[in-house]
Amino acid sequence: MAPVLGYWDFRGLVDPIRLLLAHAGVDYEYKVYKIGPAPEFSKDEFRSIKHEFGFDFPNSPYYIDGDFKLTQKMAILRYLGRKHGLIGSEEAELTRCDLAEQAAEDLAYYLYRSWFAGEEASRKDLSENLPGKLSEFDKFIGSGPFVLGEKVTYSDFLVYSTLDYLRVYDESFLENFDSLKNFLTRIEALPNVDAFIKSDKFSRLPISRQFAWELKKITPEVTETPVSKSSE
Repeated sequence: MAPVLGYWDFRGLVDPIRLLLAHAGVDYEYKVYKIGPAPEFSKDEFRSIKHEFGFDFPNSPYYIDGDFKLTQKMAILRYLGRKHGLIGSEEAELTRCDLAEQAAEDLAYYLYRSWFAGEEASRKDLSENLPGKLSEFDKFIGSGPFVLGEKVTYSDFLVYSTLDYLRVYDESFLENFDSLKNFLTRIEALPNVDAFIKSDKFSRLPISRQFAWELKKITPEVTETPVSKSSE
């Protein structure tokens, strides 16, 4: 039986998992749940059934692979990394993947804080804090080509998704960081990833139905802003 991956109908937390699965050539069922319309943005489609799967921590994204029933983005990514050989093989490599993972999460923190606020002050805060973080990441990636040099790992897809979200939000954020831009290009050039991105299974937007700036960008008639940023 094919594995099952479940998440909402936007990129959000599931994007790096889908990119990894595409790269690894995994055939899986993708179960998509829809968030209700404004102003309630109901999540009942998944919340009403999430305790029926037998997860230790009912949430989304989730991944069911035989007897393995996983939730939590990083737990799924690491599991898939181990299963498909997309992980470091010695301590120095494992540590570098850990560093990339946490640095990507730091970038995401600043990005999400700005997105959820949806105010000019938060955009200013992002513009002030982001360049230093991106400069560090640019040096970390260097000539790569990937986080572990020639070896592709789960951490590459997490880094890619985070940087691409930044690029979608404001392309100018990356304009002075050639290593990061080249990294994005190299990930997109991986044959299976390239095919996935060009297919009808992938779309740059929406990244999240909950972000005020994005709601207005995709559906201008929606003006209400939800307050929760829970992933489930």
